[in-house]
Formats: sequence, C-alpha cells, structure tokens
Amino acid sequence: MSSEDNKRAVAGFVERCQNQHDLDFADEIFHPEFVSHYRPEGRPIPETARPASGFQAFYGALLRGFPDAAVEISEQLAERDLVATRKTFRGTHLGELWDLPPTGNRVELEFIDIFRSATATSLQVQRGSAEDSVAAAAR
Repeated sequence: MSSEDNKRAVAGFVERCQNQHDLDFADEIFHPEFVSHYRPEGRPIPETARPASGFQAFYGALLRGFPDAAVEISEQLAERDLVATRKTFRGTHLGELWDLPPTGNRVELEFIDIFRSATATSLQVQRGSAEDSVAAAAR
C-alpha cells in the first residue's frame, strides 16, 4: 500500500468519525489489534476486547461537551506505514466534559496524531499530542 493510500485512510477516519460524528465507523477502520497510546488529559483510554470502544468512549465524551466539534486537517506526512497528521479541533463547550460544566467558550486546539496503517483500509496504532488540554481550553 502506498503512502497516499495510508493518508487517505487517516483522512477518512477524521472525516467520518471526527467531523460527521459517526463513531461506529471506528469499528470498521480500526484493525482488530488496534492500540492507542494517546492519553488525553493524562487519562488512559480504557482498552476492551473491541479496539474501537476506547476511542468511542473518549470522543463520545468530547461530543457531549462539544456537540458542534469539527476537525480540520492542516498537514499530513507519510512514510512507510506511518501517517502524521496535524489537525485543529474546534468546538463550543455546550455540555459537561469531565465534570466541567458548560462554559459556552469556543475552543480551538492544534494537535498531532500518528497512525500506523495495517492495510489501506485499517489503522493499527495511534499516538497523539495536543498543544493544550481540552478541559483547560474550555475554562
């Protein structure tokens, strides 16, 4: 599979899961051996027998806090089976998030994800880094 195929797989994940809020798509695109090393707010994402369940719980909580959430891809770099994506998360804090009541604040955060592709249509490993925490930005 080519680097372009891998970039398309990650962009498809961003569009379907993070912009269209179709969290069930993660069940399709996450490889059965998917592992996330991302620790949002320093909290590990719980692992279960279903690889997508941790992401779905985490991003579902974000969507309850930021129902208008949208993610824009600014840049993607790919080499071998790795894809680094610089993205911007935007949303309005309209619901409770991790015991933080809604503030109505508009949030914009830049972060980087690195995915390893198992195939041109499945993602196997995720690492991520954000410049700021979502909860801190919402305050």
